[in-house]
Amino acid sequence: MCIDFANSIHNRFAADVEDYIATPERYVEWARRSGAMATNEAMDTPLGAGERERLMADIRSLRDAVYRLLLASADCAPLPADALLVENAWLKLARQNQVLSETGVLTFHAERDDARFPLKRIALDLIDTIADARAGKLKLRLCANHHSCGWLFADTSKNGMRRWCAMETCGTISKMATRRNKSAPHRSDALRRTQQ
Repeated sequence: MCIDFANSIHNRFAADVEDYIATPERYVEWARRSGAMATNEAMDTPLGAGERERLMADIRSLRDAVYRLLLASADCAPLPADALLVENAWLKLARQNQVLSETGVLTFHAERDDARFPLKRIALDLIDTIADARAGKLKLRLCANHHSCGWLFADTSKNGMRRWCAMETCGTISKMATRRNKSAPHRSDALRRTQQ
């Protein structure tokens, strides 16, 4: 879930990026699709312009922190202090929504009037994701097509050598570019021979 959240920006390193959750309404749709909001849960989106902007600022701030923390984990680098401050603030908020059920399981209680409960779930999920990466259950990686992608993914393949976020998109693009680059000298040589 936290990886999907970090990847809710398309082509992160481009001059003009596409934000998949650029409005509160798109945020609600994304939360449903990603599992940050369960099918039996509902959320009221803010109506006032000021509250809508504050929600979007919170989304952007947490998303940037999550991305940077996951990227540092993928690089086996120290976690950036400023991103940790943001994450830890969200963790404190998220813990207030956790309750112990009668079966002895710690569960998350979402309140309809809290438009930030999906963000709290993401903050909790980030802890599990980083812990799983450190325990070797998965490898966090940056897509090898990083010039036009920038997405992170969890490599759970048997050999741990996956390179792209998705073979059908970035893998295909990368392989086609490699083929073009390999055949380019041959085409220019043939052109030179025909011009002689």
